[in-house]
Amino acid sequence: MTLSVLAKYRGFGMGSKLLKLIIEYGQKRKDVTDIFLHVQINNEQAIRFYKKFGFEVIGTIPNYYKRIKPADCHVLSKTFDRSS
Repeated sequence: MTLSVLAKYRGFGMGSKLLKLIIEYGQKRKDVTDIFLHVQINNEQAIRFYKKFGFEVIGTIPNYYKRIKPADCHVLSKTFDRSS
């Protein structure tokens, strides 16, 4: 599944609202422990965006993308604390 906002609409909070809804949904579901996503390694803007919401880079997959360069992606994860 892909989540994106067209470049001309970025900066208006749409991506933040979409991601907040996804995070809230995951927090409410007891069977969801993590959210994972892939980001092209040179997409520093997206990496900063996701880190702002508590995602962490947990790995890199070489040659993940077939039609874009660079082809490598970072795997980011947000883990929900289910200890309480």
